[in-house]
Amino acid sequence: MKLEDKPAEPQYREALVSMTALVFIEEHALLRPDQLGDAKNSLQALFLHTSGEETMLRKLIDILKITKQIHQSFASISNVLSGITRGVQTVDDKVAAYKQALATMTLSAEENTAFAGPFLSFSQALLQKMETFDENMHQYVEFKETEARYTSIHHIAMEARERLKQRLAGVLGSKTGSEVENRIRQNVVSSFDYSEAETNLQFARRDAHNKAEEILEQLEDIRAMCLMAKNPSMREKNEDSTNISVTVSSLSAAPATNRTKSKVEYDDVFAMFAKALRAHPRLLHLKDIVLELFKLYQHSYGMLRLDCNSLTKAIETMFDNSLAYFEAKEEDQDIRTKREKLKMIEGLIPFLEHTAVAMTEDTVLSYGRFSRKISDIISEKRAPWAHVAEYLLRAKVQAEADLSTRL
Repeated sequence: MKLEDKPAEPQYREALVSMTALVFIEEHALLRPDQLGDAKNSLQALFLHTSGEETMLRKLIDILKITKQIHQSFASISNVLSGITRGVQTVDDKVAAYKQALATMTLSAEENTAFAGPFLSFSQALLQKMETFDENMHQYVEFKETEARYTSIHHIAMEARERLKQRLAGVLGSKTGSEVENRIRQNVVSSFDYSEAETNLQFARRDAHNKAEEILEQLEDIRAMCLMAKNPSMREKNEDSTNISVTVSSLSAAPATNRTKSKVEYDDVFAMFAKALRAHPRLLHLKDIVLELFKLYQHSYGMLRLDCNSLTKAIETMFDNSLAYFEAKEEDQDIRTKREKLKMIEGLIPFLEHTAVAMTEDTVLSYGRFSRKISDIISEKRAPWAHVAEYLLRAKVQAEADLSTRL
């Protein structure tokens, strides 16, 4: 029998599989160094350590799944804010296009006074309100995040005070001592005073409440202006702020009935345009872009209103578990890393299980043929480890290079 046809010894079979797995593990930092040291002793030790790490990661990710709703909440808040900004930018672009259209025309003073000038002023004022609304929505989210933080801190402070209270009610805590001991006791109690946390929470709630009221007033002003860009025959008689207040009242703790309609009277630009077209036919050149702006104003107001509702729902979810919300926001990269590691381990474990069986089969295979068999196993298209096959093949090449210097 030729040497190359000689059956591979069991320790070489195990060494190839173990070292392939170890190179893969080290490359992707799937185990701690102390675990790797033990794992190098045998395939079983490697499997046990890897299985233990998978169990730990899976448990951690199961805990993180509880925060899935909070992740979605943060994503919803970001999407709402981005959507508002994009919507305002669209209005800005269209108003700029209207100004450009005016620049290409030589309008008479009458034509300008009848519609072109007042509508430009109207559009710029509306755009400014929308931009301020956008800024305030971002500030409102920051205020609500601050409120959520202080809500958590206040809750922790109250729990700490209660635990301290129970401890001091025990034998050592309640025993009358020297003046120094009494002073220390008082210092300990005062250090757990939660009045500062309560004060901070009250200020945070006030800031969020005031910003919410400001947002709702701005939304009502935007509604009132957009109403003037609507065909009068399509305006409902009771189209006032009541509907808005009910819809987004949860933005603020103030009763919806306290909210009033906009106090400012705006130009009825729709009626003004219809009248100006009859008196000044040259304004027909502006018809398409003006009607497009009218339509955009209606759409923008409707979207801003929906965004308020969406933001409110997302913030309510954030307050259900504010600690998890901030973990989701601040530790997102760490969570992704853990999930990526788990995916790799999820591929490695079935590979180890499968190759452990393969090592006991076809015991007459030479080392070279056994090596090709392992390569074939790694390359199986529908295998549970298919998503890490490329990494395993690279690890096997490195393992064989190492083994070839030892054999």
